[in-house]
Amino acid sequence: MDQGAGDDDESSEEPSGEKGEPSPGKRREEGPAIEPVDFVRETLKEEPYGKQVEILEAVAKHRRVSVVGCNGSGKDWTAARVVLWWVNAFRPAKAIVTGPTTRQVSEIVWREMQWAYAWAPKGKLKGKMFRTSRYEVDEETFALGFATDSPYNLQGFHSPNLLVVVTEAHAVDERDMDAIRRLHPSRLLLVGNAYVSPGTFYDSHHSKRHLYEALRISAEDTPNFKDGEEYIPGMMTRQDVADREAEWGSDDPRFLSTVLAKFPENQDDVVVHLKWAREAAERSLKPDGPVIVACDVARHGSDKTVVVRRQGAYARIVHRINGQDTMQIAEYLKRFCDSEKVDYLVVDETGVGGGVVDRLRQLGLRRTKLEPFVAGASPTNRTYHANRGAEVWWIMRNRYQSGDLDTDNDAALIEQVSTRKFYREGERIKLQDKFKLSKSPDEADALAMTFAVRKQKVQIWV
Repeated sequence: MDQGAGDDDESSEEPSGEKGEPSPGKRREEGPAIEPVDFVRETLKEEPYGKQVEILEAVAKHRRVSVVGCNGSGKDWTAARVVLWWVNAFRPAKAIVTGPTTRQVSEIVWREMQWAYAWAPKGKLKGKMFRTSRYEVDEETFALGFATDSPYNLQGFHSPNLLVVVTEAHAVDERDMDAIRRLHPSRLLLVGNAYVSPGTFYDSHHSKRHLYEALRISAEDTPNFKDGEEYIPGMMTRQDVADREAEWGSDDPRFLSTVLAKFPENQDDVVVHLKWAREAAERSLKPDGPVIVACDVARHGSDKTVVVRRQGAYARIVHRINGQDTMQIAEYLKRFCDSEKVDYLVVDETGVGGGVVDRLRQLGLRRTKLEPFVAGASPTNRTYHANRGAEVWWIMRNRYQSGDLDTDNDAALIEQVSTRKFYREGERIKLQDKFKLSKSPDEADALAMTFAVRKQKVQIWV
C-alpha cells in the first residue's frame, strides 16, 4: 500500500461507524467548504509531503489532473484523501473510484479511505463509511468504488459536483475511459505508472498534456529518499533505488518506469511492452482448447529447465529446475503428459534438448503428440520472420498485445518478455541475440514455444 493501511474487513452493508451528523454543504459553484490541503491537515490531522501537496492543490484548481508516479510514492494515499475531501467539501456531491481490478480499488485505494476515516478525530467527518467500497453522507452525497470490468458500471452517475478517480489508469481500457468522459465529471484524477501504451493516460503526459495538469513523482521526490531514512513504510528508499539500478541499469525501461516515473522511449524495439506483460499477469481468463506443454531444456550452469502449460489463453509455469540431466527431464515430461492428458508437447531439440526428445521417443507418450522445436529452423512465414524462434515470439507478442493471455505473475517471465529486443532486416523480424542478454530467457522461451504447434485439431494457430 502506498501510504497508510486499513483493516481487512469482510464485505458487508453494515456501516463500520459514524463521524458526526451530516451538515449542510455547498454546491460547487459556491466553492468548497475547505481546501484539500487544509482538509488533510486540519480535518484528518495528517501531513502530506511535497508532491502530495501538489496533487491536492492541482485537484482543487484544475478539471483534469494526471499523476504518473514510481512504485510506492503515495499516489493512492493521496487519491483516497481527495475522495474524502470531495464528499465533505461539496453538497450534493458524488465521487467514483474505479480501476482495472477489484484489488486495486477495494484493497488499496478504499482501504486508505477507511484508514483515514477511522483515525480522523471524532466528529470531523460526515456520514458513514461502509465495509464495502461505499461512503455515504446522504442520498445525494456519497462515494463508490468498483472495477471497470464492464463499461455499464460507469453509467448513470450524475451530480453538479462529480469527481472520478481512476487508479492504475495506465491499465484501464479505452472503452472505459470513453464511458468516464461521457459522465462529464467536474473533476477527473488519473493516477498510474509510466508504462508505454497508446491511450488516455499516456496521452495525458504527451500529446494531450495541454488538457491536463500533469504531475510526475520520481523515487527521488519521496521523503524516504530525500531524508535517507525509512520513516514511511512502503515508500522507496535510497537502497531500493540503488538495488534496482544495479540489477537493471539506469537506462532499463523497468528502472525508468518504476523508479523514475519516466515513460521509456525505447519500447518500440522490445517484443512485449512492460505494460502488456503486467496486464497479462493480473488477468483472469478461463482455460479452453487443446492442452499444450512446452519445455525449454537446460542441463547445467545458471540456465533453468522450464516447463510451461498453456490451454488457450491460460498459461502457467509448471516446472522449473537447475541441474537435472536429460533422462530425468524426459521421465518427468512423460509422467506429466500422461497424467495431465496433454495434447501437444513441444521440446527444444537444440543442444542438450535433443537427448530429451530421443528419450521421449523411446519411452513413448500415451496420447500426447511430440513436437520437436528448433529456434533456428525455417519459419512457416518466411516473408516476415527470420526463423522459427522469431516467429513464435511474435505470435506470443500478438497475444500479449491483444489481451488474450493470462500468465503467472512471475518476475523472471515479466522481465524476459519485456526486455527482449527485436529488429528488422527489410520486412523480416529478427530477435536480439541471446549472448547479448544478461540471462537466458528460459521462462519466456518456454511460453513462446507453446505457440509453436503447427497443426491442431481445431485451428492453425493457438
